[in-house]
Amino acid sequence: MNSDIATLENIANTLKAEPLANQRTLAKNADMSVGLMNAVLKRFVERGWIMFTHVTKQKFSYAITPQGLGELTERGKNFALRTFRIANTYNEAVLQLVSSAKQAGKTKVILYGESYVKFLLEYACKEVCLPLEKKEEVGENPCAEKSALFVLGENLSGEDSARLLSLGAVSLLDVLYQKESEMAI
Repeated sequence: MNSDIATLENIANTLKAEPLANQRTLAKNADMSVGLMNAVLKRFVERGWIMFTHVTKQKFSYAITPQGLGELTERGKNFALRTFRIANTYNEAVLQLVSSAKQAGKTKVILYGESYVKFLLEYACKEVCLPLEKKEEVGENPCAEKSALFVLGENLSGEDSARLLSLGAVSLLDVLYQKESEMAI
């Protein structure tokens, strides 16, 4: 069913850009054969997702029905809910990491490298009242401060990551993946 909704979305996008698109254009944009597109269109008409009218004796015009738009809206809603659930899960994981570090006596968090989810770490540090320090370079003695939690951003080189992990740093990605597998998202 998900692939049908993805195909319906592709058809809707094509028709939005090119309202009189033919089956060949719809098929090309959906990366499928014309014969398969024909079968898909028939199935979507039966489901009430698409309607067609004759433009000429051999040319059809296709349109997404309100029911088809409802299916697309539902997909968007489900995507948003899943995204929010994942974001909340990741936020909880990072907050738990920083809270545990503070309980263990850590007085600050040091992030090595860049991270796409740095904002989660910033939020967690603010919530727990631990300062966050960001370092681009690993340096000679990167984990010398025993009172700090060392966190690796996901954009750190493999060599630097391996070195920091061996010194007791925590991979932000590993924390998120662990939480995700626990929650079975």
